[in-house]
Amino acid sequence: MTLGVGWALLDARTGDNRPHSHIAHQISLALEFPIKIEGRHALQLEQGQAVIVPAGTKHCLVPAGVAVRTIYVDPLFRGMRNLVRQATPVRLTSKDAVALGAVSSSEDARRWVGTYLRKSSASPIDHRLAAALGTLEPGSSPTALAQAVGLSTTRLREIAVHDFGVPTTKLLQWLQLQRAIDALGQFRNLADAAAAGGFSDQAHLTRRLVEWFRVTPSLGLAPRET
Repeated sequence: MTLGVGWALLDARTGDNRPHSHIAHQISLALEFPIKIEGRHALQLEQGQAVIVPAGTKHCLVPAGVAVRTIYVDPLFRGMRNLVRQATPVRLTSKDAVALGAVSSSEDARRWVGTYLRKSSASPIDHRLAAALGTLEPGSSPTALAQAVGLSTTRLREIAVHDFGVPTTKLLQWLQLQRAIDALGQFRNLADAAAAGGFSDQAHLTRRLVEWFRVTPSLGLAPRET
Protein backbone atom coordinates (compact mmCIF):
# COMPACT_ATOMS: atom_id res chain seq x y z
CA MET A 1 0.00 0.00 0.00
CA THR A 2 1.27 3.48 -0.87
CA LEU A 3 -0.10 6.69 0.53
CA GLY A 4 -0.26 10.42 -0.15
CA VAL A 5 -2.19 13.37 1.20
CA GLY A 6 -5.84 12.51 0.62
CA TRP A 7 -5.24 9.32 -1.36
CA ALA A 8 -4.02 5.76 -1.02
CA LEU A 9 -3.13 2.97 -3.46
CA LEU A 10 -3.75 -0.62 -2.39
CA ASP A 11 -2.91 -3.80 -4.32
CA ALA A 12 -4.55 -6.63 -2.41
CA ARG A 13 -6.74 -9.69 -2.61
CA THR A 14 -10.34 -9.23 -1.58
CA GLY A 15 -11.11 -10.39 1.93
CA ASP A 16 -14.13 -9.86 4.19
CA ASN A 17 -17.02 -9.15 1.83
CA ARG A 18 -19.53 -7.67 4.25
CA PRO A 19 -21.15 -4.43 3.00
CA HIS A 20 -19.21 -1.32 4.05
CA SER A 21 -18.53 2.25 2.97
CA HIS A 22 -15.63 4.72 3.04
CA ILE A 23 -14.94 8.39 3.64
CA ALA A 24 -12.99 8.25 0.40
CA HIS A 25 -14.10 7.56 -3.15
CA GLN A 26 -12.98 4.02 -4.07
CA ILE A 27 -11.68 3.24 -7.55
CA SER A 28 -11.11 -0.49 -8.09
CA LEU A 29 -9.58 -2.41 -11.01
CA ALA A 30 -10.02 -6.16 -11.56
CA LEU A 31 -6.42 -7.32 -12.06
CA GLU A 32 -6.69 -11.04 -12.77
CA PHE A 33 -10.28 -12.29 -12.71
CA PRO A 34 -13.80 -10.81 -12.90
CA ILE A 35 -15.17 -9.20 -9.74
CA LYS A 36 -18.60 -7.97 -8.75
CA ILE A 37 -19.56 -4.85 -6.83
CA GLU A 38 -22.49 -5.88 -4.66
CA GLY A 39 -24.88 -3.51 -2.92
CA ARG A 40 -27.89 -1.44 -3.86
CA HIS A 41 -26.37 -0.86 -7.29
CA ALA A 42 -24.57 -4.06 -8.38
CA LEU A 43 -21.97 -3.99 -11.14
CA GLN A 44 -19.97 -6.77 -12.81
CA LEU A 45 -16.35 -6.10 -13.82
CA GLU A 46 -14.37 -8.27 -16.21
CA GLN A 47 -10.60 -8.56 -15.93
CA GLY A 48 -9.05 -5.19 -16.79
CA GLN A 49 -12.23 -3.21 -16.08
CA ALA A 50 -12.52 -0.64 -13.28
CA VAL A 51 -15.22 1.12 -11.28
CA ILE A 52 -15.52 4.19 -9.07
CA VAL A 53 -17.62 3.73 -5.92
CA PRO A 54 -18.50 7.18 -4.53
CA ALA A 55 -17.76 7.99 -0.90
CA GLY A 56 -20.44 6.82 1.51
CA THR A 57 -21.82 4.18 -0.87
CA LYS A 58 -22.35 0.85 0.89
CA HIS A 59 -20.86 -1.97 -1.15
CA CYS A 60 -18.65 -5.06 -1.12
CA LEU A 61 -16.35 -6.79 -3.60
CA VAL A 62 -16.79 -10.49 -4.38
CA PRO A 63 -15.56 -13.16 -4.62
CA ALA A 64 -12.94 -13.30 -1.86
CA GLY A 65 -9.30 -13.90 -2.73
CA VAL A 66 -9.28 -12.02 -6.06
CA ALA A 67 -6.49 -9.52 -6.82
CA VAL A 68 -7.76 -5.93 -7.05
CA ARG A 69 -5.99 -2.59 -7.43
CA THR A 70 -7.79 0.14 -5.52
CA ILE A 71 -7.21 3.87 -5.21
CA TYR A 72 -8.93 5.76 -2.39
CA VAL A 73 -9.23 9.54 -2.64
CA ASP A 74 -10.78 11.84 -0.04
CA PRO A 75 -11.35 15.62 0.36
CA LEU A 76 -7.80 16.18 1.65
CA PHE A 77 -6.66 15.61 -1.95
CA ARG A 78 -6.29 19.21 -3.16
CA GLY A 79 -8.54 20.36 -0.32
CA MET A 80 -11.70 19.87 -2.34
CA ARG A 81 -14.98 18.07 -1.65
CA ASN A 82 -17.52 16.58 -4.08
CA LEU A 83 -14.75 15.57 -6.47
CA VAL A 84 -17.10 13.31 -8.42
CA ARG A 85 -20.71 14.00 -9.38
CA GLN A 86 -22.28 10.56 -9.43
CA ALA A 87 -23.87 8.95 -6.37
CA THR A 88 -23.75 5.35 -7.64
CA PRO A 89 -20.92 3.05 -8.79
CA VAL A 90 -19.88 3.85 -12.35
CA ARG A 91 -17.65 1.85 -14.68
CA LEU A 92 -14.53 3.68 -15.85
CA THR A 93 -13.73 4.05 -19.53
CA SER A 94 -11.34 1.49 -20.97
CA LYS A 95 -8.73 4.24 -21.39
CA ASP A 96 -8.91 5.19 -17.71
CA ALA A 97 -8.80 1.53 -16.66
CA VAL A 98 -5.74 0.82 -18.80
CA ALA A 99 -3.99 3.87 -17.33
CA LEU A 100 -4.82 2.68 -13.81
CA GLY A 101 -3.40 -0.74 -14.60
CA ALA A 102 -0.16 0.89 -15.77
CA VAL A 103 0.41 2.69 -12.44
CA SER A 104 3.73 1.50 -11.00
CA SER A 105 4.68 4.11 -8.38
CA SER A 106 3.20 6.54 -5.89
CA GLU A 107 3.89 9.41 -8.29
CA ASP A 108 2.03 7.54 -11.05
CA ALA A 109 -0.91 7.04 -8.68
CA ARG A 110 -1.06 10.70 -7.65
CA ARG A 111 -0.87 11.79 -11.27
CA TRP A 112 -3.59 9.32 -12.28
CA VAL A 113 -5.94 10.63 -9.58
CA GLY A 114 -5.33 14.24 -10.59
CA THR A 115 -5.95 13.43 -14.25
CA TYR A 116 -9.07 11.37 -13.64
CA LEU A 117 -11.00 13.48 -11.20
CA ARG A 118 -13.18 16.18 -12.63
CA LYS A 119 -13.38 19.22 -10.36
CA SER A 120 -16.15 21.13 -12.09
CA SER A 121 -18.55 20.41 -9.22
CA ALA A 122 -15.95 20.59 -6.43
CA SER A 123 -15.83 23.12 -3.63
CA PRO A 124 -13.16 23.81 -0.98
CA ILE A 125 -13.31 22.17 2.43
CA ASP A 126 -13.27 24.42 5.49
CA HIS A 127 -9.82 26.05 5.58
CA ARG A 128 -9.65 25.93 9.40
CA LEU A 129 -10.32 22.20 9.45
CA ALA A 130 -7.88 21.54 6.62
CA ALA A 131 -5.07 23.40 8.41
CA ALA A 132 -5.70 21.71 11.76
CA LEU A 133 -5.81 18.20 10.28
CA GLY A 134 -2.35 18.71 8.83
CA THR A 135 -0.77 19.38 12.22
CA LEU A 136 -2.87 17.25 14.57
CA GLU A 137 -1.09 14.65 16.70
CA PRO A 138 -2.00 11.00 15.93
CA GLY A 139 -4.73 9.66 18.18
CA SER A 140 -6.05 13.12 19.07
CA SER A 141 -9.64 13.40 20.25
CA PRO A 142 -12.49 15.38 18.69
CA THR A 143 -12.17 17.79 21.62
CA ALA A 144 -8.50 18.41 20.84
CA LEU A 145 -9.32 19.03 17.18
CA ALA A 146 -12.14 21.42 18.14
CA GLN A 147 -9.72 23.38 20.32
CA ALA A 148 -7.16 23.53 17.51
CA VAL A 149 -9.78 24.84 15.10
CA GLY A 150 -11.30 27.21 17.67
CA LEU A 151 -14.82 25.83 17.40
CA SER A 152 -17.21 23.92 19.62
CA THR A 153 -17.25 20.15 19.22
CA THR A 154 -20.84 20.40 17.94
CA ARG A 155 -19.96 22.93 15.24
CA LEU A 156 -16.85 20.97 14.26
CA ARG A 157 -18.93 17.82 13.87
CA GLU A 158 -21.28 19.68 11.53
CA ILE A 159 -18.34 20.80 9.40
CA ALA A 160 -16.82 17.30 9.32
CA VAL A 161 -20.12 15.81 8.18
CA HIS A 162 -20.50 18.52 5.53
CA ASP A 163 -16.97 18.23 4.13
CA PHE A 164 -16.18 14.53 4.68
CA GLY A 165 -19.59 12.92 5.11
CA VAL A 166 -18.78 11.49 8.55
CA PRO A 167 -18.66 12.80 12.14
CA THR A 168 -15.39 13.96 13.66
CA THR A 169 -14.64 10.65 15.37
CA LYS A 170 -14.71 8.71 12.10
CA LEU A 171 -12.65 11.38 10.34
CA LEU A 172 -9.93 11.08 12.99
CA GLN A 173 -9.94 7.29 12.66
CA TRP A 174 -9.37 7.67 8.91
CA LEU A 175 -6.40 9.98 9.51
CA GLN A 176 -4.95 7.54 12.05
CA LEU A 177 -5.05 4.78 9.46
CA GLN A 178 -3.38 6.97 6.85
CA ARG A 179 -0.50 7.70 9.20
CA ALA A 180 -0.16 4.09 10.31
CA ILE A 181 -0.13 2.81 6.73
CA ASP A 182 2.48 5.41 5.80
CA ALA A 183 4.68 4.23 8.68
CA LEU A 184 4.11 0.58 7.77
CA GLY A 185 5.31 1.28 4.25
CA GLN A 186 8.49 2.84 5.61
CA PHE A 187 9.37 0.41 8.39
CA ARG A 188 7.36 -2.78 7.67
CA ASN A 189 6.88 -3.10 11.41
CA LEU A 190 3.31 -3.37 12.65
CA ALA A 191 4.13 -2.20 16.19
CA ASP A 192 5.84 0.98 14.92
CA ALA A 193 2.98 1.59 12.47
CA ALA A 194 0.41 1.29 15.26
CA ALA A 195 2.35 3.76 17.40
CA ALA A 196 2.74 6.22 14.51
CA GLY A 197 -1.00 6.20 13.99
CA GLY A 198 -1.78 6.69 17.67
CA PHE A 199 -3.29 3.22 18.09
CA SER A 200 -3.11 1.52 21.49
CA ASP A 201 -1.47 -1.60 20.04
CA GLN A 202 -1.11 -3.79 16.95
CA ALA A 203 -4.46 -5.48 17.50
CA HIS A 204 -6.19 -2.08 17.55
CA LEU A 205 -4.61 -1.16 14.20
CA THR A 206 -5.57 -4.53 12.71
CA ARG A 207 -9.20 -4.10 13.78
CA ARG A 208 -9.33 -0.69 12.13
CA LEU A 209 -7.78 -2.01 8.91
CA VAL A 210 -10.42 -4.73 8.73
CA GLU A 211 -13.18 -2.21 9.52
CA TRP A 212 -12.14 0.33 6.88
CA PHE A 213 -10.44 -1.72 4.16
CA ARG A 214 -11.69 -5.27 4.86
CA VAL A 215 -8.12 -6.61 4.90
CA THR A 216 -5.62 -7.58 7.59
CA PRO A 217 -2.03 -6.28 7.39
CA SER A 218 -0.71 -9.70 6.31
CA LEU A 219 -3.34 -10.09 3.57
CA GLY A 220 -3.78 -6.57 2.31
CA LEU A 221 -0.29 -5.11 2.66
CA ALA A 222 1.79 -8.03 1.41
CA PRO A 223 2.97 -8.09 -2.22
CA ARG A 224 0.66 -9.87 -4.65
CA GLU A 225 1.71 -13.20 -6.09
CA THR A 226 2.92 -12.99 -9.64
